[in-house]
Formats: sequence, structure tokens, C-alpha cells
Amino acid sequence: MLTENTISKLGLSLGEFGVLVSLSEQGPQLMVDLAKSQAITQAAITGIMDRLEELELAQREPSKIDRRKVRASITEKGEAQVRDGMRLYKKFVENATRQVPVRDMNLVLKVLDEMLESART
Repeated sequence: MLTENTISKLGLSLGEFGVLVSLSEQGPQLMVDLAKSQAITQAAITGIMDRLEELELAQREPSKIDRRKVRASITEKGEAQVRDGMRLYKKFVENATRQVPVRDMNLVLKVLDEMLESART
């Protein structure tokens, strides 16, 4: 799990990084949908996008179909931040699991797989 401390090395909050990851993985999204996917308010997503635009990590533009709607997307600089964040995450997980015996890790992975399968049904 990413921690605020880990992501702060990128100069981002967990919320900001989560929005970038969503934009990276899902592509451009309407602001209202992005807020729902992150389980945050419209005001919160607006504040996060203000900051991400200021850092040139994401951008907003009016929908071409309905100008009342705004579409958010990630920039190349934002994609680079996501890659850096994922490298930090990988290093964090490696450090956190270094002392855990393989037998225990296999058990944890089995439980996580069962939880994921349960959430899908």
C-alpha cells in the first residue's frame, strides 16, 4: 500500500497521485466520473485538478459534445510521475516484505486473491 510519506517524495498527496493513476489507467474522464471513481466530492476533485494543472501533470478541457461538462486527462509529465510513483511503490513493497518468509507471503497472496474474487461477485 502506498503511504503518504512514500508519495510525498514526488511532491504529491495520495489523493493527487490516485487521480493521476486513474487518468493513466482509464484515460480521459469527465470530472464528475473522476470524482465518483475516487469517492470524493466535486469540490475536492476540482481542488486536486487545480494543483495537478499547476504542476502540469494533468489538464482539463470542455467536452466537445457538451460544453457544460469538463474532461480531465493526464499529461506526459503526469505519466512520468505515475511511473516514478510505481517504482517507489515497488521499492516500498520489496522493503516491507523482505523479512517475510515465502510460506507466509503465499498465504497472504491466497487470502488477497480470495478477497478480490469475493469482491467481484
